[in-house]
Amino acid sequence: MIEKAIITGSTGLVGQSLAKFLANKKVDVICLGRQNLSKSDCNDMFGKEVKYLQLDMNSILDLEDILDNLNWIINKNCVFYHLAWQGVQRLTDGSIEDQLQNVTFSSNAIKIAKKIGCSQFINSGTIEETYAEWYLDKGSKFNSTQGNYAIAKLASRDMCFMTAYLEKINYIHTRLSVPISSDLSIGGYIPQTLNKIISNQDYDIPKNEQLFDIISTKDVAYAYYLLGSKSLNKLDYYIGYGKPAKLSDYFLQFEKYIKGLSIDALDYSDVFSYDFFDNKLLCSDTAFIPSYNQYNFFEKQ
Repeated sequence: MIEKAIITGSTGLVGQSLAKFLANKKVDVICLGRQNLSKSDCNDMFGKEVKYLQLDMNSILDLEDILDNLNWIINKNCVFYHLAWQGVQRLTDGSIEDQLQNVTFSSNAIKIAKKIGCSQFINSGTIEETYAEWYLDKGSKFNSTQGNYAIAKLASRDMCFMTAYLEKINYIHTRLSVPISSDLSIGGYIPQTLNKIISNQDYDIPKNEQLFDIISTKDVAYAYYLLGSKSLNKLDYYIGYGKPAKLSDYFLQFEKYIKGLSIDALDYSDVFSYDFFDNKLLCSDTAFIPSYNQYNFFEKQ
């Protein structure tokens, strides 16, 4: 069972949700991030039980000295959650050089996690790396729409598996598609469009043909908690509802749902195989059962 946790990239959408979830489970949590937050900001973002340290990933190897000064003692049930990733203006932008610096940051995070005595390292990846991998290795006509980001994520995943092996620390890789907050208050285009649908406003039908799987951040946090509670190693889990759709179809289905109409059964088997959206391994290994589905998450506060 998790007793302590360290979270990088904690000020992001998933990081905030995970910190709150773990704190509610009585886990002693330290959050790391680049932002200079006041005590009031921290309380609003994470809750009063969570500690926050301003620490850029450039300085992640200094974490041992910082924790020593805080007298925060690591024990064998401390899990290191690595959610940090940076582009230039947002996570996915910038040159390949901008994106690839995250590979070094992730590798260094594993090294410091091992050095300070964490029992497990859980890394947050993306479905975009799988799109890139399938395009390169299996000839899928679908490629990631976020080229440099997808390539860097794929490189980071492989580097992390190797670094964890060399450092002899349990390593779990995870892939997310589109996590959004259950109140739809944070995020970009997708939650904004969903809010428009709820308010019966007009919206533009997206032309993107790529498949996405939208999941509540609360369920992502729950999945991460379950993974951190298990002594697992060298596994790659997809975290999602396992029911991907094109955004255009998703929005139309969501519109039907809030109007109380029946939902169509979508079938993309004639387009290409999307087995990498399969969450069966996560469910079988952790007994993960989503508390939401891809349409009703906004109703549960």
